[in-house]
Amino acid sequence: VTHDNRILDAADRIVNMVDGRIISDVVVRESAAICEFLQKAGVFQGLTPKTLSEVADKTRLERHTQGTDIVRQGDPGEKFYLIRTGEVDVISTSAGTPRVVARLREGDFFGEAALITGEPRNATVRAVTPLEVYTLGKDEFRAVMESSATLAEELRRVLFQRQ
Repeated sequence: VTHDNRILDAADRIVNMVDGRIISDVVVRESAAICEFLQKAGVFQGLTPKTLSEVADKTRLERHTQGTDIVRQGDPGEKFYLIRTGEVDVISTSAGTPRVVARLREGDFFGEAALITGEPRNATVRAVTPLEVYTLGKDEFRAVMESSATLAEELRRVLFQRQ
């Protein structure tokens, strides 16, 4: 434990406290790996290293088994998802008939439409294989969007292309 920032390069874990409360707890290697992964995903490419690390700090890793519905059409949007490993099918149901409209893989993302528009989910997303996704909650997603014009523009462009 130290207050000397000169030795940060040797740290495996960095915990920041303010007024006796932990405000961040970062495993350095994991955070760096998440930043590298985010940078490879097209939508995050224009972000600064500072913004990337802030996004990485807010993500959570979720694992889902094959066949699990990650989101369901009609539900409210609560999270943004970035696929780390695995594949999902995006399934839209119209007039009672489900139809696979896309298959997403590592580096692809989903869940942004409901968070941007405030409307219910427009499709079901089902794990085709075992799946690992990085997630951002609604509030964290919106904070990142507000802090980065580059990300907001790119997400809106992708959303428009999907329609």
